[in-house]
Amino acid sequence: ADVQISATLQSVPGPPLQANFVVTNAAASPSLGRALSGGAANVTVPILSPTEMYGERRNQIDLRLAKVFRLDRTRLTAGVDIANLTNANPVLTQSAAFATWLRPQSILTARFAKLSVQLNF
Repeated sequence: ADVQISATLQSVPGPPLQANFVVTNAAASPSLGRALSGGAANVTVPILSPTEMYGERRNQIDLRLAKVFRLDRTRLTAGVDIANLTNANPVLTQSAAFATWLRPQSILTARFAKLSVQLNF
């Protein structure tokens, strides 16, 4: 039949989440009884320990279909590639800042198709 079929399944764990709070010198000095060391204007305090929480798992299926046509000594292959077949949209990166925590910064690219033609002679 000269048909080519291939599929790729990716299942990747979600990224580790971070939560950071920026403490200004004015807010920290009353509890410390002194200014921040080194004359720093502020300090970033991590609220979550590393690997304490993870984001959403990413599952993605890519599919390729192609048909081979033979013409004397030449060969023509026409195909279609479909990326993100299920049109999943998990969050890839999120904000770690306290005020905007978990605000998505990037998501998985939407489903798209690519047409291709290859001529071998």
